[in-house]
Amino acid sequence: MKIAEYVGNNIVIIEPHGRLTVETTQYFRCAIAKRIDQGWNRLIVDLQNIDYIDSAGLGALVYAYTSCKRRGTRLVLVRVIGKNRELLRITRLLTVFDVYETTLEAERSFAQAPATTVM
Repeated sequence: MKIAEYVGNNIVIIEPHGRLTVETTQYFRCAIAKRIDQGWNRLIVDLQNIDYIDSAGLGALVYAYTSCKRRGTRLVLVRVIGKNRELLRITRLLTVFDVYETTLEAERSFAQAPATTVM
């Protein structure tokens, strides 16, 4: 798996390429952990170049989300298309992640105040 990373406007964009499967999740997890450990608190994961996600790949996405949440980092997904979007819909993970159509929309979402939950 190849993972491109772009940094700008105090945001890191992580763009994995290939398949997010049991064979590749360690690289994805390391990329996320590295940026969290460096203190970044705004991450965008661009899934446009992910061809396939298996159950381990779903686990890696959940790991990324929970790791970020615990550290006060906001993680959003962009360009989740085709079968990958359907997989997130079926597993109800679309209700967990903030998902945007474009990187620009995701970047703009960081400027907005997070929604508060009323109990």
